[in-house]
Amino acid sequence: MPRPRKSTTTSAGQTVSLPSNGTTADITHLSNVLGLSSDIVTDIMTCQGMGVRSSRSTSSAGGAASADGAAAMAAMSNVWGDWMSEEMTGGGGAASSSAQAAAPKTTEESSAPVPSSAPVESSGPRNYILPLSPHKSQPGLLLQTGTLDSTIPGRSSIPKQPRVLDLECPTILFSEAVGGKKFVKVVTSPTSCHSVAITEDGEAYGWGRNETGQLGLGYSSPCVPVPTLLSIGTDATFVSAGVGKYHTLLVTEDGTVHASGGNKCGQLGVNNEKLDGCDKFRKCAVVDYASEEEDGVKIIHAACGENISALISSKGHLYTAGSSEWGQLGNGETGEYIVSAGRLGFANCAKFLRRDMFVESESTSLDGGRVKCTPMADASSIRLQTVSCGRNHLFAVEASSSGGEVPRVFSWGCGDYGTLGHAVQADEYIPRVINAFKGPVFANNHPVDCAAGANCSLVRTKNGHVYYMGKHKNNSEAVMRPSLIDVLANNAHVVTCIGAGSQTVFCSTSNGVTVSSGHGSHGELGYGKGEKKSSSKYEFVNGLDSCIVTGLACGMGHTLFLVQDNDADDAKAIQKIPTLEESDAAELIDQMNAKRGGGEDDGPPKKKAKGRPKKG
Repeated sequence: MPRPRKSTTTSAGQTVSLPSNGTTADITHLSNVLGLSSDIVTDIMTCQGMGVRSSRSTSSAGGAASADGAAAMAAMSNVWGDWMSEEMTGGGGAASSSAQAAAPKTTEESSAPVPSSAPVESSGPRNYILPLSPHKSQPGLLLQTGTLDSTIPGRSSIPKQPRVLDLECPTILFSEAVGGKKFVKVVTSPTSCHSVAITEDGEAYGWGRNETGQLGLGYSSPCVPVPTLLSIGTDATFVSAGVGKYHTLLVTEDGTVHASGGNKCGQLGVNNEKLDGCDKFRKCAVVDYASEEEDGVKIIHAACGENISALISSKGHLYTAGSSEWGQLGNGETGEYIVSAGRLGFANCAKFLRRDMFVESESTSLDGGRVKCTPMADASSIRLQTVSCGRNHLFAVEASSSGGEVPRVFSWGCGDYGTLGHAVQADEYIPRVINAFKGPVFANNHPVDCAAGANCSLVRTKNGHVYYMGKHKNNSEAVMRPSLIDVLANNAHVVTCIGAGSQTVFCSTSNGVTVSSGHGSHGELGYGKGEKKSSSKYEFVNGLDSCIVTGLACGMGHTLFLVQDNDADDAKAIQKIPTLEESDAAELIDQMNAKRGGGEDDGPPKKKAKGRPKKG
């Protein structure tokens, strides 16, 4: 039987008095849970996540009123959507339990302790569950939607007649070329036109744009259409990878990192500021400031933005390298200086250095505006479990602790469109905790994962709720603070995978439903042949109906999926998915082989010189 989509309804016989089918009984129950007055709860629900007036905006007279206003603001993070979705699915009853049981568990969720009924606030160091393990999904088949011709996105006009290589719906990708292997990780990024996928056996395959040698194949070329086995020169088992606009990182099982591609901002982290790029993988320099040695630093996770790279070690330490223009390094500065008239330079970093500065705002208000930030008392001991890079910003989720504390969410870098979730368009040069993810709402539904798009961000919680901030659609307003995607939560969907691309957002659920929204001129939204290429609302990706998606990654002009293939239900759902093989891409493969560049000595392709040629 195909996995049915689930829906919820309001119990009969209750008076609907508020938005989202809220009843008077709901008011009373929620008031007791949050410890707030019925009037404050009513204001929260009536505003539907748009915010309420804080005590700062009203008269300071009346201490009780001010206290209630402050409490309301601390609890206000789409409380109504969260609570209703829990109540309407039985609050952990049969429907909720069965949905979560079907969800594939990632390493960070399976190792997380069950929190207590109330959040534990602690200003001192937390007792983290260490060491951390590499993030892996359940094995699945490799699918892609969007164009395989990576020379087009962002540069060339879209062909009027769709070609075989312009995949308008999720398609099983070159199963013969990869030997029918299953994959446990797919990696791309919002500004990237190339991708990496890692198999169960730890092999890494790469395909897509290769103009700066970012696939590490020893040569440059406009495009590598077919997934090709990657190598660092020695036998290695890979556990993670990071993909930027011009570069790629590979993480081995023993915790070393290797990089290839463009290096103009030092994003390769190979400790060579003069190196513009390389087309073969080189070992990265990862330095822990405490020892100034690489020994003992075992990396388990990598992520890349346009010109930034970030690593997480087994001890939960954060390391960054690359551009500092927007504060992406998280070291508290951009290092801006004048190179010449009208030209600025920045203090970029050419090796991976540990970052242990974390700040929080002095005010717990969610109203927005620039507020003073102070170093956190336990900053030096904070450990992270995952990090995600957008174009010029980063998101990270704190590692789980044995004390039941709610993991905190940090963001830094470019703050355009409110993508950092601090309710203000301002850059952050140090990882800053997001106040909206604090409070009793997240006591039993804490953050576990994050995904950063070009100008938006997503955070997924333990119960499968997704919070969105920023902007990924041209015809929409920026969302300045974390906002619940209630179209999923209020219909009992438990989201297990999230992804954000250049102009796309995807969510996949435990009951075989995948939705997307945004703008995908190359078919990356996956709606199907002849269907629309953009959507302001979340629409079903019908090609993946009843398919359990275990991995998801969104890039520029394409989207990647891992689809479970374990039983008869999975096989039945997969039967309808089209397949693409090498013979279907023969023309593009021949064209790209003819344009292949030389070896490492030739270096990345050079830009043409402007002006008249010099006389000999």
